[in-house]
Amino acid sequence: MTLYNQQMIKLLLFLITLTTSVYALEIVQKPISFSEHRKALTLQYINTHYGLTPDDITITPQVIVVHFTAIPTLQGSFEAFNSEELPSSRKDIAAKSASVNVSVAYLVDRDGTIYQLMPENWMGRHVIGLNYSSIGIENVGKLGNLTEKQAEANIALISYLQHKYSSIGYLIGHSNYRCFEESALWLEKDKSYRTQKEDPGEAFMHKLRSSITGLKKAPCK
Repeated sequence: MTLYNQQMIKLLLFLITLTTSVYALEIVQKPISFSEHRKALTLQYINTHYGLTPDDITITPQVIVVHFTAIPTLQGSFEAFNSEELPSSRKDIAAKSASVNVSVAYLVDRDGTIYQLMPENWMGRHVIGLNYSSIGIENVGKLGNLTEKQAEANIALISYLQHKYSSIGYLIGHSNYRCFEESALWLEKDKSYRTQKEDPGEAFMHKLRSSITGLKKAPCK
């Protein structure tokens, strides 16, 4: 068998695997409230924090950020994102930010079910400095408590997004977001607006990175 034929067989097997995985991926639509009011608040956030004045909230995804909710149930996690305005209970970020509530494109339940909460190419508020270039994936649970089924679902979802958007180059945990402060992707203007994060945990991220190739880690020194 010639080298050319070997390469063609490898390419064919890769395309079959990719096609099978993409079509086997089941995503349940569970949209959060995202009216014109929330879009306007998002545009306000973009202007206040990034100094940009886009016509809409569409983004070009370049980073996938993985989180955990620290809320033990799917419904409780959904409700945390469903309100259009930031609740008064979020004192950790309310004092330094505009009033739009936090949001992500995807929420993964403990049984591995993937829910899409909003269009993945709309800006959600989920990570300081990188919202304008990232897709957020939340996992129901907290550190040391995430499941194998969630890990499997994240791997399938990230692989799907990676091949859907050639612009995506990074896969990071929320805890690594500050590694981008010297990067061109970092847009936050307020140098005092930072939070400490531990999600989703290095063990969980190691599982994801062990099965996903072609995406870079956060550029920490």
